Amino acid sequence: MLSDEQQQVVDSIDHFIFLLAGAGSGKTRVIVEKIKKCLEQGVSADKILAITFTKKASHEMMERIGDSGIYVHTFHQLAYQTLKNDLNLKFHLIEDNELTNYTDKELLAITNYKNSMYQSKRPRVFKRYQNELKQRNALDFDDLLHVLLEHLKKHQIRFNFDYIFVDEFQDTNQLQYHLLLEMRKKETKIFAVGDPDQSIYMFRGATPHIINQYIKSFDAAVYKLTYNYRSDINIIHTANRLIKQNRRDYEKNLISVSKACGSVYAIKFVDALSEAVGVVNILKHYQKAGVKLHEMVILYRNHNRAYSVIQELHQKGVSFCLEDDEIRDLNGVRMLTIHQAKGLEFDLVILIGCENEILPARRDNRFQLFEEERRLMFVGTTRARHFLFFTYREFDEENHHFTSSIFLRKSGLKTIAQHKFSDIISLGDEDGHQKQN
Repeated sequence: MLSDEQQQVVDSIDHFIFLLAGAGSGKTRVIVEKIKKCLEQGVSADKILAITFTKKASHEMMERIGDSGIYVHTFHQLAYQTLKNDLNLKFHLIEDNELTNYTDKELLAITNYKNSMYQSKRPRVFKRYQNELKQRNALDFDDLLHVLLEHLKKHQIRFNFDYIFVDEFQDTNQLQYHLLLEMRKKETKIFAVGDPDQSIYMFRGATPHIINQYIKSFDAAVYKLTYNYRSDINIIHTANRLIKQNRRDYEKNLISVSKACGSVYAIKFVDALSEAVGVVNILKHYQKAGVKLHEMVILYRNHNRAYSVIQELHQKGVSFCLEDDEIRDLNGVRMLTIHQAKGLEFDLVILIGCENEILPARRDNRFQLFEEERRLMFVGTTRARHFLFFTYREFDEENHHFTSSIFLRKSGLKTIAQHKFSDIISLGDEDGHQKQN
């Protein structure tokens, strides 16, 4: 059964809609129900397109809609199939690891240049890179969208969709947005869904300001989903206190529907070893309390920050699943970067590396980048259902001194020392400790 605010969106008849959907607010269900209602009202399945941002999300949405025959794709999937099947273009799609004579930094700069519609600074290696693609008769993922866009502009192909749904709209870049504009016909209705507070791909050219472009250009009706069906009360309070520090064009406060308080801790460790031991102890404690290992996750800003924890998990024989690696035990604790965890949820979340220069990362002083770092911590925070831990350490292996993340300090969380938290869990007093705070 849909909530009143969800039902209002499903029943809406506006030509252009932006749905401001908070974390855990049931946005995918609203999209699915809206599509089902279109089908019930007689809209042909082949007149509906749903754009997601990952293949996994595409498969999940198709499963939830059922075998209706509607098109559910990422932008890149749609472009690839159109160029190959409809336009019969012959090309080789370059793989990420195929061009080894470019650094990751150079490849990212090329991606940003293309995603900005060639408006950002042109990378020094760009001409050489494109010549190499041409010699191979190859396109990269960004070229897929540019080539499709050119064919649409020249009217060499047209789409005939009555409805276009776009999920994760806050992660749209200028290239994707221009493609969306060219894909529609005059009568096409657009239903865009997103959360500016979860926009974490600025490094790839995405910007939440595209939401403003869309709303103003089409005079789109704005609806909100504010009730969170995922996280307990204290977790949502923490998330709200964290993200309200950002400047936001469309403000919202998440409201937890949970009746449970939930547990939130910020824990200070002396060094990498003590943090790793502490993290494993937390996992074991809650496993004994009945939380399944696969419902726990360790999150981090970057991979190298997790090295000591991985070693400790190995030594203590705790099963874990490390993404992008051969070490995979799907029944074990998940280990993910915050970016990899987008869209997922777990009973217990441990976010390690909550130190200045780690989260927020050491980047230039542009305010926009600093705010994106805060959004990154917000995404990590809202992955948790019941138990949430932020950890930081005072010293690294080279005795470099760290301070706790400014985001932690401004979220109002009280930090507790490692030995005090050990006392708390050994006494089984987590709930009592929360009430005292």
